[in-house]
Amino acid sequence: MKIIKNFLPKKQFKNIQSILMSSGFPYYYQNNYLYHEKHKGRINEDFFFVHIMKDQIDSEIVADKPTLENILDPIMIKLKANTLVRAKVNLYPNQHKHICSNWHIDQHIENIKVAIYCVNTCNGYTDFKTGEKAPSVENSIILFNANEFHRSVTQTDTTRRINININYE
Repeated sequence: MKIIKNFLPKKQFKNIQSILMSSGFPYYYQNNYLYHEKHKGRINEDFFFVHIMKDQIDSEIVADKPTLENILDPIMIKLKANTLVRAKVNLYPNQHKHICSNWHIDQHIENIKVAIYCVNTCNGYTDFKTGEKAPSVENSIILFNANEFHRSVTQTDTTRRINININYE
């Protein structure tokens, strides 16, 4: 795992941040990003919102061209990425306690990499099974292999935690 602070030039970062933190950017409700058998049948408090830019199932681009150009292109260019495998924007609302997602890997393919680009600073973080923790610090990017176990941890100090999850080659 590697963290790069101040990843994009300030102007590019502020543009991405203003788009993703605006009230007009569409996010869609996702129930149960945590799944525990013991919670079966109960109302699950674990949820988040997502905006899918490229779908991992059928590899079709689902975001419009301006969204891709303004949000993904600066990051992909800086990463020197060849192929976009999957991209989505995650918005975690404040649930007044730290909630951990299940441990998971993004891809089973060895040469795929993950970049988690942090849009805002908060006390949420990405936790790795190795014991490493990557804080959510605006304009920083967390890089790791897609077959590494990790989980997302929600924040308690801001109304939302927003990051961009990119799987790429």
